[in-house]
Amino acid sequence: MLYMSLIYVFLLVGPAIAAIAFFRRLSTRWHWFLLSVCVFYGISPLLVTWGAFGLAKQFGCSAEAVRFRCPDPVWLGDAISGLVMSHWLAIFAIPSAVVGAIGLLLSWILNHQRSRTSAGISEQPPATFYRSRRHKVIAGVCSALAQRWHQSLPLIRIVAVVLAIVTPGFIFLYLWCWLAFPIEPRSPQQPIGAQS
Repeated sequence: MLYMSLIYVFLLVGPAIAAIAFFRRLSTRWHWFLLSVCVFYGISPLLVTWGAFGLAKQFGCSAEAVRFRCPDPVWLGDAISGLVMSHWLAIFAIPSAVVGAIGLLLSWILNHQRSRTSAGISEQPPATFYRSRRHKVIAGVCSALAQRWHQSLPLIRIVAVVLAIVTPGFIFLYLWCWLAFPIEPRSPQQPIGAQS
């Protein structure tokens, strides 16, 4: 079950990055930055494998089938063997990065079209989902979900804690919600320092 959660995380990194850009309506500079993150994420398993071969050569390790043996320290052979096998993660990372790059391109196009149509309007269109500013403990995600689904806030928090313990991928989903959805704007009558 842990492996399946990790595979889902590896597959969803690229689309999650694109969704952050879409929901936050980021600038062109941020789109370029996130695109470079997607590209680096896609090639990172291959870079790790390439670096492991360099380490093996530097420490005089010899390859025996799929394992490396190093003269000193002995444990380095197992570490290098694990790093060399990371190229298999490219099976998940490269398609995820490609989907993320396509999503970032589409997000940039939509954002560019929105900015052209609302050039005379100074106010940003409202987001569909805001994290709560007033009732947050960590990021306001649970409070926003409770408000959206008309459920009690303690119940949503208990469910979130249980899911975080039972499902390792839920923590990544929570972090994604934190990054993807903006916090609700301040009301005009609420002072900057007040949280009520």
